[in-house]
Amino acid sequence: MSDEAAAGSSPAGEDQEHVFHIQIDRAHYDVSQPQLTGTELRDLPPAPIPPTRDLFEVIPGHPDRKIEDSDVVEMHDGLRFFTAPATINPGLGPLF
Repeated sequence: MSDEAAAGSSPAGEDQEHVFHIQIDRAHYDVSQPQLTGTELRDLPPAPIPPTRDLFEVIPGHPDRKIEDSDVVEMHDGLRFFTAPATINPGLGPLF
C-alpha cells in the first residue's frame, strides 16, 4: 500500500475542503467557498432572493448588517441571514 493510499484519497499536504453550514431565512445551506458575495448568497436558495428584498447578516449582540450585492462575506459555520422587504410602504393607516 502506498503512503498516499494509507493517508486517504488526498495527496499529502492537500487540505480537505471545508463545508460551512449557514442559514438564509431559516433554510439551511452548505457552502464550500471561504467567501461569498451578496449576489452569490442571493443565488443560493432554489428561488433566488429578488432585488425587492434586502439581505441582512445576523450579528448576535450587534445591529444586523445589510449585505449589498458587491459585499464579500467571510464564511464560517453558523452564519445566519434573513431577508426583508427593500421598501416598506406603511400604507394609508386605518380608515374611519
